[in-house]
Amino acid sequence: MSRRIIYLNPTAVHGGAEDALLQMMRLARGLTLEPVLVTPESGWLTDRCREQQIPCELLPSLPNIVTNDSWHTQLRPWFINAVAVAQLVRKWDACIVHSNNPRAAYHGGLGARLARVMAVTHCHDIVNIPYRSIYKARLLDWLTDWTLVPSNAVQKVIVKAVPWLAPRIRTLYNGWDSAMFDVVSKIDLRTMFGLPSDTVVIGSVAAMTPWKGQDLLIDAFRLLAPQDARLRLMLVGSAQGRPEQQRYEASLHERVAAYGLNDRVIFTGWREDALAIMKALDIVVHVPTQPDPLPTVLIQASALARPIVAAAIGGVPEIVPADERCGLLVQPSDPSALAEALRNLVGNTVLQTELAANAHRRFLTRFSQAQMAAGLAETYQHCVPTGL
Repeated sequence: MSRRIIYLNPTAVHGGAEDALLQMMRLARGLTLEPVLVTPESGWLTDRCREQQIPCELLPSLPNIVTNDSWHTQLRPWFINAVAVAQLVRKWDACIVHSNNPRAAYHGGLGARLARVMAVTHCHDIVNIPYRSIYKARLLDWLTDWTLVPSNAVQKVIVKAVPWLAPRIRTLYNGWDSAMFDVVSKIDLRTMFGLPSDTVVIGSVAAMTPWKGQDLLIDAFRLLAPQDARLRLMLVGSAQGRPEQQRYEASLHERVAAYGLNDRVIFTGWREDALAIMKALDIVVHVPTQPDPLPTVLIQASALARPIVAAAIGGVPEIVPADERCGLLVQPSDPSALAEALRNLVGNTVLQTELAANAHRRFLTRFSQAQMAAGLAETYQHCVPTGL
């Protein structure tokens, strides 16, 4: 029996789904499986894979969801891509095609069918999902043997739209090696960015995408800034290539200027050392305005034992449950409530320490590599009942 798995991803740009995919491929190796990445382009993801000697295959005709994710664009090269995936399955003697996005699963799933191997579809989204269309849902059902989702929130949305998928869908929490966070250096943000030694840095680490809520955070910070001269807001991240993201990033700069906060708000752009910056933040904020499936940034902040303030939406409460005091939850799209939560936390170092410790404890129990590896192994066993 082959022990290779084709992992199909429709972009090489860095994002939460790509972080999760990289973890899965590492864990697959721990299960004595050999991962092979297939993506339309070279980029962050292929660079990381090559560093770890994970083979990469480029399939340029695979529609890139960062630049274009329209239904027509997805289907135009559908059969051509499926044949190419089937050829790659045979080349690598793979037993499973694992598509890391439902749109990639149109191509990967059909390729798996042509090659007569099993297909897994991994849905990391919760809003713009094809399962809301009965025709796309039925097509994906036919092309998929097992569906994985990163949170119960995502599973609930999909099963509500497509009830018959319930027996073949499971939540697989993204798992991380705690040791990788232990070795993250805590850099001196104040020296790096020329800030006073008593500065309190509130930060967000996310792509510049309209629903990620950086505009809301700026609005909340506008309410806070006059009350405490020590406060600075740091926005880590950049647009990922889509025109609407670039317009949104430009609008954030304009918003800060209009509020007269240019000397209080720091835009770092995309940073390779984002984890080190996060570890040095006094408070980590993530306030999406639409459901976020399972924000990687909040798992990382928990792993780094940072105090968290987040919007109670999507999969966020699965990382920061209100009853476990792992962070402060606020209503989505409410800058006043966000400002009040931040005000209370900035002035209470005891609460900061308590929230950070609880978040770290939950990370170790709920988002470990062990639980993800076990779930991944069980899923693959379902796909290949004779054993891997």
